[in-house]
Parts: sequence; C-alpha cells; structure tokens
Amino acid sequence: MLVLETGERRFRAVRDFTEMETIQAQIVIASDLQARRISAAENLQREDLSAIETIEAIVEIVDAELIEDKEYASMGKNSADRVRVLLGKLKASRRGKERGYNPSRELIHTAHKFMRRVDQIFKNLPKPVEWLSFLNNDLPLLMDICKEVQDISIQHNLNKSQTRALAKLNAVSESEFQRIVNPQPSSQKIEPSSDNHPSANRALSDFSVTEIEAIANKEIQKEVLAEQERSRIMPHLSSEVKIFLLDSLGIPDERIAERLKIN
Repeated sequence: MLVLETGERRFRAVRDFTEMETIQAQIVIASDLQARRISAAENLQREDLSAIETIEAIVEIVDAELIEDKEYASMGKNSADRVRVLLGKLKASRRGKERGYNPSRELIHTAHKFMRRVDQIFKNLPKPVEWLSFLNNDLPLLMDICKEVQDISIQHNLNKSQTRALAKLNAVSESEFQRIVNPQPSSQKIEPSSDNHPSANRALSDFSVTEIEAIANKEIQKEVLAEQERSRIMPHLSSEVKIFLLDSLGIPDERIAERLKIN
C-alpha cells in the first residue's frame, strides 16, 4: 500500500492549482516506525511552524528514535512524558557529577545507555539544540501550559516568550486573557492607553511580551490590593457574612475555607 508520508501540502498545491498530471516522487519501502521517523523529520523542516509545533516535532523525533528500546518505552504513556522522564534522569545524572556526589545506580545506568544517543539526536536536528536547554526552556511549554493557551499559540504563531506571558495572563485573569485573545470589533479609532493597558483591538501576535506581562502584572496588583482591602474589612464581620462576600466575589470554596480556617 502506498502512503503519502511527506509533502502533502506540495502535492495538494500541484493538484489543485496546476495542470500537471504527474509529479516527481520518491518511493521508500519502510516499516511503520521508519515511516514515523521520516514524517517527524520532514515536519520539523516546515517553515511555518509555531513554537509549540516545533517543540512537538522535536519530541516526536526523539521518541521515534528511541521507542524500540523497552526501557525507554516504559518511561511514560505518551511521547512527551517519555522524553521528559528520560531527559530529567540525564539532567540529574549530570548535575550529580558536577556537584561532586555519586548519582544512583539507576541514573548511572540511564546516562551510560542513553546520553550519547540523546546528544546525537539533538545535534542532528535541522536546527541543533542542546537537550538540557530543551528540557528546561522548551518542554515546559508543552507539558505545563494548558491546551487552550497552546492552541492559541499555534493559531497566532506566537513565539516561546509570548506563549509564556500569555499563560501567565490566563492564570491571573480570565477576563483580560479573553480580552486580548478575542478582541471585540470596534468602528471607533482606538488610541493607545496611557496606563500601560494596551488596546486589545490588535492581532495577538502583535502584542509584545512586555505588553502581555504588563497586563498580567496589573491584574496581580489589583488582586493584591483587593486582598488587602478584604483583610482590613473582614475582622469586623461575622463568619456567615465573610463567606457570603467571598463567595459573591467568585472565590472557590476551598480558598474560602482555607482563608477563614474552616474545616
């Protein structure tokens, strides 16, 4: 069975926009794993990849190269988990040696078995990257940021710093997050704000990291001031009134219980 493994967009462009009846192709006899490796490598070379898609592509390449190893395959249920666990063990082994103490036998074994292979995989990427930098700076965008922010990052082709800032904003203020992600159309000319609160009637990719973080920090400051005001007023109120006020502000029940020391 013939499967179009790479070049699908080029194939569609020729088919839909030209009169060519044939195109040059390379037929390769490959196993499912070999086809996966070919597809992963081809995908990473696309010019329009967003930061999140680039990280996903690197994870796919690493996982495809190592998945035949049973020890590696047991490190997680999906490719991202397996890559993070392996790189985390390699990092722990390297850090132990740098700090002058002996890593565990397991870490020594893992480093001896995988370190050279991992180094080679990352060096052979179209744009080589240090695996430790990938673990510390790139992989968290895929593992620790919610799917909604990841999808928006891909949709708007945001870079890594913009994606981190957007995740921070989403964590501190859902309303401000939605304000810049889903701007409301306006027929009036919007003038730049003088209070470090940029107009949201712009493409999300046009927001700088500084602007997004300024919005997030302003929301954090507002919450701090509101918290101080609540603390000032609360001692004079009964527990029932405190619970009612906190609940009306949308504060989750577990936070109310913690704040008022209610079991």
